[in-house]
Amino acid sequence: MKKYINIFFIIMICIIIIIAFILINKKSTKTNAEPENKGNEGMKVTLIGGSNMKDKGDINSAGYVIRSKNGELIIVDGGRDIDSELILSYINKYGNGKVDHWYITHAHEDHIGALLKLLTDENVNIQIENLYYNLLTDDWYKKYDERGYETEHAMLENLNNSKIVNSISCEKGQEITMDNIKCEIIRIANPEITNSDNGNETSMVFKMTATDVNKSIIFLGDAFTKTTQELLKEDPSKLKADAVQMSHHGQNGVSKEVYQIIDPDVCFFNAPQWLYDNNFNNQGYNTGNWHSIEVRGWLEEMGTTNYVAADGDQTISFTSNGLEKIEE
Repeated sequence: MKKYINIFFIIMICIIIIIAFILINKKSTKTNAEPENKGNEGMKVTLIGGSNMKDKGDINSAGYVIRSKNGELIIVDGGRDIDSELILSYINKYGNGKVDHWYITHAHEDHIGALLKLLTDENVNIQIENLYYNLLTDDWYKKYDERGYETEHAMLENLNNSKIVNSISCEKGQEITMDNIKCEIIRIANPEITNSDNGNETSMVFKMTATDVNKSIIFLGDAFTKTTQELLKEDPSKLKADAVQMSHHGQNGVSKEVYQIIDPDVCFFNAPQWLYDNNFNNQGYNTGNWHSIEVRGWLEEMGTTNYVAADGDQTISFTSNGLEKIEE
């Protein structure tokens, strides 16, 4: 009997040793593997298709929805007034009616029409905690940007709208912290530029970096030739980014040299298909006067991945592994 008891204890000890070995090995494997919260890092950037899509308007507009590591909701521009319902659906889905941070590149209708519609519609109940912008005076817009004046005037009139908690006029070099995302204001509107594509040249340029994974996107708005000259004087490290919002919808915006300094892996085109293909009035590929094919040639040399708003809403996850398109 004693012999069987000894055998039993030996077997139990062996089992305990085996279980301990398995647990230790499992812990070691887990340590060497990716963290369990790998998906909860960096940021998610959604390129809004909206009215760029053929069946939604087939016209250029610009809007982005960004989510931080812990779910803060950031919007850049937002698109045309006809995109307002789409933007509102994102605000309700990810912010429960609240936007933590809303950035304006410049006050043209194809960029902020949706924002104005949401602000002025009494039936829309939203709250914008922080609105960031850099705008010039009403007199300047009236004198130098007649085609954009109506929307620019309306935006100036609505900076104190009751749906906005804080309206913040940005300064060059300003840094804004939003959860794990840092935004640096690189360039602001220059009132001395009066002999170029004036309204587009008022674009605020800024870079958002998910600091926990060191991945970034730079927003160029509709920056044009004079803005190019200013950007080329900047410290190149300020412009370097993993992704870029293509200037002026990817046509004749900033120069090749600016994109070479940015050196992006991913490019976002806020463009309908006809503009992306420089297709004038359905006459065929590269028949128009835009420079989109030329710009695409620059990017082909750099080996970028391009996402086009004409293809609909697309979400790119910025993580320590890189930038990857995801389905949600």
